[in-house]
Amino acid sequence: MIKELIIGFPLQVEKAIEIGKKIKKITPTAEIRNVVIAGLGGSGIGANIVENWLQSRIKVPITISKNYTIPNFVNEHTLFVACSFSGGTEETLSALAHAQAQKAQIFAITSGGKLMEKAKEDNFNFVQIPNEAPCPRAFLGYSLVQLLYGFLAHNLIDNFFEIDLENSVKKIKMYLPDMQEIAKRLAKSAFEHHLLAYADAQWSAILVRMQQQINENAKQLVHINSMPEMNHNELVGWGLSKETYQKHTVWLIRSDLDALRVDKRLSICKPIFEAKAGKVIQIKPKGNTFIEQSFWLIYLFDWVSWYLSELNQVDAFEIDVINHLKNELAKLK
Repeated sequence: MIKELIIGFPLQVEKAIEIGKKIKKITPTAEIRNVVIAGLGGSGIGANIVENWLQSRIKVPITISKNYTIPNFVNEHTLFVACSFSGGTEETLSALAHAQAQKAQIFAITSGGKLMEKAKEDNFNFVQIPNEAPCPRAFLGYSLVQLLYGFLAHNLIDNFFEIDLENSVKKIKMYLPDMQEIAKRLAKSAFEHHLLAYADAQWSAILVRMQQQINENAKQLVHINSMPEMNHNELVGWGLSKETYQKHTVWLIRSDLDALRVDKRLSICKPIFEAKAGKVIQIKPKGNTFIEQSFWLIYLFDWVSWYLSELNQVDAFEIDVINHLKNELAKLK
């Protein structure tokens, strides 16, 4: 199932673009001065990625809420975006209730559930995405693209991203054979090793996405951090004997879009890691723009998670421990 969903990712993005283009312009009820996006797990990581993409494009601050509550500053000048693939994420529904109480302007992205019911009952704006399988993490393309078109509909950004999206789909299709071979090698490097991944801070959301996919699909832990922050504390954690780190694999994501000073930091740190870790591998994303390289990395790491699940001999689709947690929480209501 997971492999088929990964294969279908480019088509999913194409379908997401078609859905996004149908979102009509939305006239704000008051000037939008800030944006709060609520979403968790596979439904929420798109918000983190879009926030990275829009830092130099959007003129209002974006805050991402991954809790039951929302910031106190939320008011009628806030665009509150509720993202829940199933429409039943309890934290997002709770945050939505708080946002409505504080008179925020609401926009929802969901396939159905209570969130869809709420949108229709209370007459706030929403976009419905397909529910092709009960697997939110496999449908990042839908939430990512709808966030961009949602911001465009509210006149918070222009349509700069449309060409990037179309080019990204074309290129990940073109790169697929090479990408799969790279993914196989990366999966082997992480098999039976403690995996750590580092990159420029602009790739932090992509690192989180990679971590989530390997967590859920391969049932394996991953540690991530970004530079320059990592250099101010974690670097000292490499100070024990070489024997301590022989089962550690380090991935360094290095892009030609990285900040010059961060690129220098990565170059300085690479031999430090090589002197201690069992394996150090550099990953260079393909593409001409931030969005194109992001999609290349997203798709690459999805394939890595699949191949690693095979090596670990686990069911990539199964998330029994999360279902157990939800069932236990449900008993408390």
